[in-house]
Amino acid sequence: MSQIYQKSEVAERNGKNGQPVWMIYKGNVYDVTTFIKDHPGGPELILEVAGKDATKAFNNAGHSPDAVQQLKQYKIGEVAIDAQPKPQTANGKSADPGQTKQPQPQQAEKSGGFLCCC
Repeated sequence: MSQIYQKSEVAERNGKNGQPVWMIYKGNVYDVTTFIKDHPGGPELILEVAGKDATKAFNNAGHSPDAVQQLKQYKIGEVAIDAQPKPQTANGKSADPGQTKQPQPQQAEKSGGFLCCC
């Protein structure tokens, strides 16, 4: 089982004040502290996304399949799933799941000698 991290924990590891350098890519957390000095684009590019979700920046950089494969060795866990959004009511407001009335299935009715399901 993978270690689960809160986004706030990752945000603290932004490379500032001697902190490690963590980033998020596709919901996974990576400790790239030891890699930043070897990054072909320079450490500045990684430090720009340190402590953040780097998925969009990583994808937009045009990394090779080898780079994606190499990233896997730095994986240390996954980001915790945020609270699930509450269901929306007909008027667009969030419904309280405990008080949302569920539709009742309709009873089959006898009509002309056979059962009708509608």
